[in-house]
Amino acid sequence: MSEITFEKVLRASRAYGLIRNDFSSGLGHAYMIVSPDDEIVDEFFTLVAASVYCQNGNACLQCSECRKVLHNNHPDIYHVFPTKDKIKVDDIEQMLDTVSVKPLSGHKIYFIHRADQMNAQAQNKLLKTLEEPPKDVTIFLGVANEASVLDTIKSRARTIAMDVFDEDVVYNALISLGIDESTCAVAAACSEGQLGKARKIALSPKYADLYKCAIYVLTNLARSSDVVRVDGIVTSESDLNGLLDILSIILRDMLVCKQNQNLMLSKHLSSDIINLSGRYSERALAEILFKINVARRKLSLNVNVTATVDDLLFSMLEAKHKWQ
Repeated sequence: MSEITFEKVLRASRAYGLIRNDFSSGLGHAYMIVSPDDEIVDEFFTLVAASVYCQNGNACLQCSECRKVLHNNHPDIYHVFPTKDKIKVDDIEQMLDTVSVKPLSGHKIYFIHRADQMNAQAQNKLLKTLEEPPKDVTIFLGVANEASVLDTIKSRARTIAMDVFDEDVVYNALISLGIDESTCAVAAACSEGQLGKARKIALSPKYADLYKCAIYVLTNLARSSDVVRVDGIVTSESDLNGLLDILSIILRDMLVCKQNQNLMLSKHLSSDIINLSGRYSERALAEILFKINVARRKLSLNVNVTATVDDLLFSMLEAKHKWQ
């Protein structure tokens, strides 16, 4: 299982508290943990499992039972992972073959990672067990997209949404990993409150370049010749999606800044945003945000990345001058 890198944050989360509250009366038979942040759901599962089996009753992460959880060799834990973004009925059948085996510790836990990637046949197979759950079994489903899960599955599992963490919480969690402050500031602002996403951003050298690119564009875009200066930085669909995310966050707070600086969401990027906000009118910012959404739609239609970037930058330049 995943090493817990944000342990204190997860322990303090509402989601963890809700499950811990069930310990006194006994865990339910099924929980659906909803979050687009796959990595942090995996770490959350680790913490929950350690809490269930810990010899000291507090997920100490030091006792022999906790070490089994952390080293992924606990005999009463079973994992199902997608293969090529799919969980098939064979995967669920293989899991269910072990349900009737008596647990060594008194309770057995099943973790289905990205359960929304189960096909309909696999979900219907799982449903039969959820309808008549063994008393010593708990099934956890990690779900990014609730709409992909059958209503009959959802009705038989307790749904718990993973916390969306405050930017300061995310920032401090990244700082604790030894990451420099400026990188943590960008990652926390762009994470949408997702710890796993924040860590990916913070550990990606390309994302720092994309942030610098966004600041450069918003600061210096003044004529058509400036458009070519971002060539070589945004070279893939992933790069462009990252740039669009960063621009959206900065532009959103530039709009907010014009009304009340204290209401900006990206607290750790406030100096950059305040400096930029005076360069654009509210009308220009609104139009650029619209053009960013147009660029996202183009990407979804597989329009060439370079052409999409160029169109966006020319549109930004036009909006900036049109709405001075």
